[in-house]
Amino acid sequence: MDEVGKRLRSARIEKGYTLDDLQQITKIQKRYLLALEQGKFDELPGDFYVRGFIKQYATTVGLDGEEIVNDYEAQTPATRPRDYEQGVSKTRTAGHRNNSVGKWLRDNLGKVIIGLVALVIIASLYFYVSRLANQPKTQIPDQSSKVVSSKRSSASSSSQNSSSSSAQSSSKKDELSVKQAGDANTFTVKNLPSGSNKLVVTATKRAWVMVTVTGGTGSTWQAVLAEGQSHDIVIPNGVTTIAVRMGNAAETTLKVNDKSVPIPADATSVQNYTLNFESNN
Repeated sequence: MDEVGKRLRSARIEKGYTLDDLQQITKIQKRYLLALEQGKFDELPGDFYVRGFIKQYATTVGLDGEEIVNDYEAQTPATRPRDYEQGVSKTRTAGHRNNSVGKWLRDNLGKVIIGLVALVIIASLYFYVSRLANQPKTQIPDQSSKVVSSKRSSASSSSQNSSSSSAQSSSKKDELSVKQAGDANTFTVKNLPSGSNKLVVTATKRAWVMVTVTGGTGSTWQAVLAEGQSHDIVIPNGVTTIAVRMGNAAETTLKVNDKSVPIPADATSVQNYTLNFESNN
């Protein structure tokens, strides 16, 4: 085992990760992770992939990826194998295609903006005309109806007061809540308000976190948060479940908007949590 492999393995053990954990986080096959730790770089697909795997492994376990890659290059010949050249060629080809798309957008940006402005103007005129057509005609009340109108106004006022009290009572019942479900790692989120909602992840010490959103638009985010760093994940409409995997659960907190997720105080380092969202309908 060379020095690079020793540093990677020591950092993984210090983080409390197994090779299976690391395989799930980095999506790198376990046999390649083991080859990196043992310094058997010739068992990997090629030098281009060796550098990428080393950098991703190092970053995940909290090391400086660029520094570890430099250490690897310092103890191996500075070669540029065929698979590396092919990777560079593919990158350049993709960049050329992106430049072509960008050129088309720049050339036609004026037309696109004019079309959008025209659509906005047409839509505004349509809604304005529809609103005028739907406005009720004003009627002059008859003098004989004043007494009846007064009674109706009083009854309407009482009805409004009653509705206001009912609305206040309903708003208390519909308040957002996050409560523990059947087991310690499952939580139920009720009465999620419509509009902008977010899951706030905060690390009191350096920690790796992966969040997978199911329902709505759906998304997956993962990163290593520094001490005191926070990250907001948008909760889309139609969300059903959010799965959270934390590499340092004891030093990580979760909030849905301003409601804290009651993570157990004795949580060990690597933990999986599930947030189930109940529909308001």
